[in-house]
Amino acid sequence: MSFPDITPDLKAAMPDLRGRLLANQSLAELTWFRVGGPAQVLFTPADEDDLAYFLAHLASDIPVYVVGVGSNLIVRDGGIAGVVIRLAPRAFGEASASGDIVTAGAAALDKRVAEVAASANIGGLEFYFGIPGTIGGALRMNAGANGGETKDVLIEARGVGRDGTKHAFSNADMKFVYRNSGVDPSIIFTSARFRGEIRDSEAIRARMAEVQSHRETAQPIREKTGGSTFKNPPGHSAWRLIDAAGCRGLRVGGAQVSEMHCNFLINTGDATAHDIETLGETVRERVKANSGIELHWEIKRIGIS
Repeated sequence: MSFPDITPDLKAAMPDLRGRLLANQSLAELTWFRVGGPAQVLFTPADEDDLAYFLAHLASDIPVYVVGVGSNLIVRDGGIAGVVIRLAPRAFGEASASGDIVTAGAAALDKRVAEVAASANIGGLEFYFGIPGTIGGALRMNAGANGGETKDVLIEARGVGRDGTKHAFSNADMKFVYRNSGVDPSIIFTSARFRGEIRDSEAIRARMAEVQSHRETAQPIREKTGGSTFKNPPGHSAWRLIDAAGCRGLRVGGAQVSEMHCNFLINTGDATAHDIETLGETVRERVKANSGIELHWEIKRIGIS
């Protein structure tokens, strides 16, 4: 499938644009599931100013989506009409530490931020070592693991609105809840500052080793997966509910519920996005029938079915 090429019109309307515009660019290789159709336009901004310029000059009726490393994302097989923005590590992936504060771009890997913090003897960010995403996604989803969450350490986040206006958000402004934030969904986060605590280096490294060990022994991290599929309902573990409903190892086409951790869906090799999403919906139906509890997706799903 392909979409009408609107990149010539965009370039004409934005003569000072410095980032890269690509028409009908496949997104499958940008997601951990390795599935999905193309983006009508894929835009990679040169920096925050370039992103703001692009959004300020983009017609308001053109949809905009953002992708990071695609670790918690299903792009549907029909692709995405409109513009997909990807913040490249070269422009948005820096991370640094000073005192007890860590500053990171939205494209910085969560794991990298934990490493930078540890190198500066800053504790409290070790939980990021076990999250396979970027800071932009962590801000949007209040990412957390192993007893820590983004809301526990964030000082301030920066972002750009759909009209190109730059914004700053305090921790309170983010309106964090479990695996989500209350900030306008159209805001594209560009950077953040976090505060940890100066701690013993060996203790920080030991905690990071624990986090890594847990991932390697309990999660299918070497598979084509999207990470944790469903949010944990209050008072329950999603994987226990899925297991109790008899879904461990369940298959739809080339998609399978992981035998190792059944809150993970995996692409066994030839799955389509439709296979994976259908499997997820089948799991939700079976859990609801078995326990009366409705699971909610943690993985983001975008595009045309």
